[in-house]
Amino acid sequence: MAEKRYLLALDAGGTMTDTFAVDQEGKFVLGKSLTNPENEAFSYIASVEDAARSWGMTSADIHQRALSSTYTGTTMLNILLTRTGSKVGLLITRGFVDMPLMERSLTWLGQSYEDILHQQLHEHNPWLVQPEHVKEVTERISVGSFYMQHHYMPGTVVIPLVEDEVRQGVSELLDQGIEVIGILTIGSYVNPIHEKRMAEIAREVVKQRGVDISVVASHEICSLPNENERLKTLLFQCYVAEIGRKKLLSVEGAAKKEGYDYDLLTLLSYGAAASIRYPKLCEAVVSGPVGGLLGGRIVAALLGRPNLICCDLGGTTFDAGLIAAGLLLVNKEPDFAGHRLRLPMVSIDSIGAGTGTVIHVDEATKRINLGPESAGSAVGTCYVYPDITIGDIDLILGYLNEDYFLGGKVKLNKERALQMLKERLAEPLGQDVYDVSSKVLDLLHSQMCDHLSSMLLSKGLNPAEFTLLTYGGSGPLHVWGLDRGLMLGAVLMVPWAAAFSAFGCAAAEYFHRYDKAVTFFLTPDMIDDVKMYQAMGLSAAWQELEQRGYEELEREGIPREQVHFRHGISARYIGQISTWEAPVQKGRVENIEDLNRVIESFEKVYTTIYPAAARFPQAGYQITEVYVEAIGEKIKPVIPRYPLKDKEAAHEAYKGQREAYMDGKWTKFDIWEMDLLQAGNRIDGPAIIEHP
Repeated sequence: MAEKRYLLALDAGGTMTDTFAVDQEGKFVLGKSLTNPENEAFSYIASVEDAARSWGMTSADIHQRALSSTYTGTTMLNILLTRTGSKVGLLITRGFVDMPLMERSLTWLGQSYEDILHQQLHEHNPWLVQPEHVKEVTERISVGSFYMQHHYMPGTVVIPLVEDEVRQGVSELLDQGIEVIGILTIGSYVNPIHEKRMAEIAREVVKQRGVDISVVASHEICSLPNENERLKTLLFQCYVAEIGRKKLLSVEGAAKKEGYDYDLLTLLSYGAAASIRYPKLCEAVVSGPVGGLLGGRIVAALLGRPNLICCDLGGTTFDAGLIAAGLLLVNKEPDFAGHRLRLPMVSIDSIGAGTGTVIHVDEATKRINLGPESAGSAVGTCYVYPDITIGDIDLILGYLNEDYFLGGKVKLNKERALQMLKERLAEPLGQDVYDVSSKVLDLLHSQMCDHLSSMLLSKGLNPAEFTLLTYGGSGPLHVWGLDRGLMLGAVLMVPWAAAFSAFGCAAAEYFHRYDKAVTFFLTPDMIDDVKMYQAMGLSAAWQELEQRGYEELEREGIPREQVHFRHGISARYIGQISTWEAPVQKGRVENIEDLNRVIESFEKVYTTIYPAAARFPQAGYQITEVYVEAIGEKIKPVIPRYPLKDKEAAHEAYKGQREAYMDGKWTKFDIWEMDLLQAGNRIDGPAIIEHP
C-alpha cells in the first residue's frame, strides 16, 4: 500500500476549479482547470492533475497517497437555481399548511435598495414543495411564554398526536411519487416527541411499501425556534441536499477510481470540514467563499493582524467578509438565494462583480451597467463568450497577457476583444475605447469600495484599523482600485491568491456543530438562586449536544479520545432583536462565578463589534441558544517560513516590459514572474507580477 502523505483541497468556482495540494512537510503546489458545471468530476480530476504535474506526478499518484480530499463549490446552489431538486412531500402541524407558500412575506430578499421600495417587484421564490404535497397533522406542543405563570410550561403536550393522520398523509405522498418526506411540528425545538413519532411512523410506512425514500424531521436538522426559517432549512435539506450529495458522490467516485481510499470531505457554511455523508448536508449549501475566510483567519494570526477584510474576487462574484479581533462573524439567520435560513453561516456579503461580469450599454441614456450576468469560465469575447466583459477590458488595457492565461493553456484573442469593445462600448457612447474601458474599471472598483465601506461603517468599524486581504483569480489584479478607493490600514496579498479559498479548505478543522434553543433571562435584580436554577439548563443543553457529537463522530470513524469540544452561546440584551454569538471557556456552569464568566464572554464579543458606549447591562441579558463544536483530529497544511533574501530580485524573474493603460495614458510596466521571486525581494512599480 502506498504511503499516505498528501492533503488535497479544491474550490470549484464559477470560472475555475482550484487545487491546493500539500505534502507531509507542509509544502504545497497549486493546480487549476476551467470549471465544468455539467461534469464536476471531470474538472476535479483535471485540476488535481495540473497540481500533480508540479511534483512530476499524476492525479492517480496523488490520490493513491492522499490522506484526505476536501471539495467545495456551487453544486447545491446550481441545483436550487436550475430547479432540479428532489420532489418533496411535507407533514406539518395542522393550521400551518400555507406556511411554505407565504414565506413570512420575505419577498424582497436579495433585491437592491431601489427594488425593495417598489412593491410590484417583490416576488415569491419558486416553491420548494408543491401545495398538494403538504399534509396537515393534528398535534400541538406548548413552546412557553413570557408570562410563564399564566401559561403551559414549555414542552407540554397540549393536543395529542393523531397517528392515523400521519399514516394517511405518508400514504398519499407515496402515491404522488414523492422522493423525500420532510416533517415539521411547530414546537419540536422545545420537545420533539411528536416529530420523532411521526418520523417513526413514516419510516414504517415507507418500509412496508418497499420504496427507497428519505424521511427527515426538522429537529434532526435544526432544533431552533423561528418556524419559518426552520421550515426553509428543512426544505433545503430535502430539496437540495440529497441531490447535491449524489453529485458529490460522483466526484468522490472519480477520486476513488484513481485509488483514493477515504470519504470525500466538503466544507460546511460555518467553516467545518465534514464527510459528504454528513446527515445535515444542507449546512454545506455555501462552502467555497467560506474557505477564504478560514484562510484569512490563519493569516491574521500568523502576521498578528487581528482585523482583516477578506475579499474574494473571481470571475463571477465579489465576496467579502470580516475578521474582527481574530473572530469570524457568524450569521445565525442568513439570507441565501432569496431564502432566509436557520443555520449558522459565516457572514459573507456578496455582489455580482468579477472579471466575467457582462457590460451593458444603454444607447438612449448613455449609461453603463454591469451585470448581473457573468461569463464564468467563458471569460469574455476574448475567449468563447458572446458579450463583452470586464475580462475583455483587462486584456486590451494590458493588465492580462493573452499568451499566459492559465499558464498558456488557454489562448485569449486580444484583437477580437478590442473589436467587440469598440462596437458595443466605445462607439455607442462616442468615446475612445481605451478611455471608456478605463472608466468601466473605475465603475467596478467604486461598486466594490462602496460595498466594503457600507459593510464596515454599518457595524461602526473604522476602515483604517483593518488590513485588506485580496485573493481569488482576479483579486490581486484589481486590488489597486480598492486601495485607491478605501482609507485602509494596509493591503496584503499571498503568492497563492488564486487558490486561497482552497488553502482555507485544506486548513479547516474537521468538526460538527450542534445548536439548541434555551430559555434564560438574567435581570439585574435577580437573586443568585434563580440565576443558578436557569444555569442548570445551560449545562444540561451543552451535555446533550456533546453526546450527539460523540455519537456522530464515532459513526464517522473518530474515537472518543480524539474528540474535543468548544462551547458557546447566542445572547443579547433583553429587548434587543438580534443576538450575538460568543465562545465560552467552560461548557458547564457550576457556580455563580462560572455564570459571570459566561456573561463576560458575551460582553467581550459585543464590545469588539460595537463601541463600549453601546453596552446596556442595565436591561439584563437573554441567552437564546447554546452551541457545541465537536472537533476531530485532521491533518492541516503548514505555512513554511523562508529566510529573507536581497531586496533586488533575481534577473531570471524579470520578463521585460509591457505597455498598460492607466490614469488616462499608456505607461511601460515591468513584468515579473512570481514563482521566481524570493522572500525579501522588493518590486517597485509600475509593475505587473504574473503567475500561471
